[in-house]
Amino acid sequence: MATSASSSSSSTAVTVISSSSSAHDISSSGNTIISINIAAQAPLKLTATNYRSWKLQFHTLLIGFDLMGFVDGKRPCPPTTTTLGDITTPNSTHNIWVRQDQLLLNAILGSISPCIIPFIASAKTSHDAWTALANTYAKPSRGHIMHLKGVLTNISKGSQSITEYMQHAKSVADELAMLDAPENPEDLTVKILNGLGVEFKDISSAVRARDSAISFEELHEKLLNSEALLKQDSTRLQQLPITANFASKPFPGSHQSNQHRYNNRSPAQNSPNNKPAAAIING
Repeated sequence: MATSASSSSSSTAVTVISSSSSAHDISSSGNTIISINIAAQAPLKLTATNYRSWKLQFHTLLIGFDLMGFVDGKRPCPPTTTTLGDITTPNSTHNIWVRQDQLLLNAILGSISPCIIPFIASAKTSHDAWTALANTYAKPSRGHIMHLKGVLTNISKGSQSITEYMQHAKSVADELAMLDAPENPEDLTVKILNGLGVEFKDISSAVRARDSAISFEELHEKLLNSEALLKQDSTRLQQLPITANFASKPFPGSHQSNQHRYNNRSPAQNSPNNKPAAAIING
């Protein structure tokens, strides 16, 4: 069921609908205003390095709700008044447009990192903000591309899991691809292998010895299997000291019982000089 609220402006009924409502209930035409749920529908926040990904996320959302015209300037603000003959009256669509545009500007502000907000602090409309972000991040500098390539060159697994490590490498490679500077697949494989720890040297050597290139997906699978085996070996080694300590402990009553019997013998019996009578005579 749609979540909506009706208000009146210049005797015109306006319906505000949350973007979480069903598609059947949503329409940006007429007197409907759409409030976008950024946290749920555009969770990826804009940073200095992910403009292409962020734009794709926002672009599809705006097209889906038929709001793209606000940010790209193709749906300009209507005049504040309309004139018919000699009669000038307030234009109700102007107020509706302004309200919708401000909700879009608010959505953009909510979908970018705090450090980027100053770049669009002077924006009055969603189009102003959209244009400022495009001018700042749409054409990355050569330095930014070189930075991303450097990240891949120096990538290291460290304490990350294989899945986290591979996701990091893939995200950087994807960013380079979107900047029209794609990484060669075999070069990416080499850089991923170089960033692994010595515990993965066997699988690394096996991949390097292949006659054919390995896909990213297959490499990921093989590294996951290797990681699982390493965890099994680690668990087994951790259990060995416990088993060894248990085996080295004497059974109850063995050593202690023998020691008790020895200590209970008389001093004469315990003395090494306490030889049998026949031995004394023969000695």
